[in-house]
Amino acid sequence: MGNKTVEAVAAESSVRIVGRLTNEWDLFEGMRQVCVEHGIEAAQFQCLGSLQHATYVQVERDGTEGRIRYSSKRQTSSPVELLSATGFIGKDENGELDVHMHGVFVDCDGQLSGGHFLADENPVAVTIEYILFPLTGVEMKRKNDKVWGMPVFHFSQGGESIGNA
Repeated sequence: MGNKTVEAVAAESSVRIVGRLTNEWDLFEGMRQVCVEHGIEAAQFQCLGSLQHATYVQVERDGTEGRIRYSSKRQTSSPVELLSATGFIGKDENGELDVHMHGVFVDCDGQLSGGHFLADENPVAVTIEYILFPLTGVEMKRKNDKVWGMPVFHFSQGGESIGNA
């Protein structure tokens, strides 16, 4: 994979937003709403709590040396306790707020699992508690990755792209 790239920008603020989402919310919908209410366009977050079910994909081998793919969509058959989750919020290809989250959870049978959570398919059971780290002066926007051919966040500062997109 001869396209080794690092993208990094310095955030200008240290503001933190903490709170919780109640069971009326989908996790991603709630995180986007918090960003709208606080005028946030780029952020990192951490959260934990419970979901009515988890909907996610996991990485798997695709049979080609050094290549991976994502599994088909998976959904738990019971509520889960979200033990640890972290993610980024930026803009999708259309300029809309987009959440990218990975997490680890345990289901009602004590089975641990985790992966890349899917948008708008993770309803809160009791509560999700979060801390949101707004990133001032940073633009995060999904664009197709040249190597993998899928949309991933690219980072820029002041509209200038950092690194090789």
